[in-house]
Amino acid sequence: MKITEEEMQNIKTIQEEYTQMGVQLVQLKLAQKSSQEYLEKLNEQEESLNTSIVEINEREKKLADGLNEKYGVGSLDMNTGEFTPN
Repeated sequence: MKITEEEMQNIKTIQEEYTQMGVQLVQLKLAQKSSQEYLEKLNEQEESLNTSIVEINEREKKLADGLNEKYGVGSLDMNTGEFTPN
């Protein structure tokens, strides 16, 4: 007994749909992996920037403390370098 041509076509169509879904799933998984790696790199960059900000803040505080000790409390004109004590 042989199945009809329409039934054969329906089976082939379903097989092709499964194949397409498999390919799409693989593509999705690859995109997810790539996105995860990119996100990890972004997180590493963010951590590095945060570390740099903390280091700059520490240098700024050390410089300000040194200037306060040398010149006292006051204000500095960044354009002229003129210090005005309080």
